Amino acid sequence: MLIRRTNRAVLELVPPRPPMPVQIETKGGRQPQDGRYAAPILLEIERYLRQHKMSASRFGRLAASDPRLVSDLRKGRDPSSRTVARIRAFMT
Repeated sequence: MLIRRTNRAVLELVPPRPPMPVQIETKGGRQPQDGRYAAPILLEIERYLRQHKMSASRFGRLAASDPRLVSDLRKGRDPSSRTVARIRAFMT
């Protein structure tokens, strides 16, 4: 059996360091807009989902290979023009 020993005198002399502030780095892309703003494409998507009785994740997977697309748009994600073009092409 292995017994681990620590030098308690040394541990008591060293003051604990304060936690470092965590900075969240984004992977790029646009920052979400104001929470009150709904992208016009989101309104079109919601209408499409109701008309075709399709789930949001299925739509995102088929339209842009991103199952979280619609939920991210609902949370304020601002899609790129390329993504909007892919969504509109899928809906037509």
